[in-house]
Amino acid sequence: MTNKKLISVRKAKKMTQADIAIYLKISQPQYFKREKGQVKITDTEWSSIAKLLQVSVEDIYEPFAGQISLHNQLSLEIDSLKEKLKMFAEKD
Repeated sequence: MTNKKLISVRKAKKMTQADIAIYLKISQPQYFKREKGQVKITDTEWSSIAKLLQVSVEDIYEPFAGQISLHNQLSLEIDSLKEKLKMFAEKD
């Protein structure tokens, strides 16, 4: 789920994803994942973003939908397969 309120305010303030990422001390791709709802935005990050945009947290906050990104799903599957391979190799 996209954080539509956040995106709308960010664009209205003429800020880029990179601007906010720099402020949060993360990469632009990491911020993109937060803005697109692929990664949860922490309470501290919500406060920092609101401060940067000069708005209240309520003006931009939307609850995390709990979606797991495809990347995260694949990472979990890869980790599981690695464990299975490790157990299989130990049997030999």
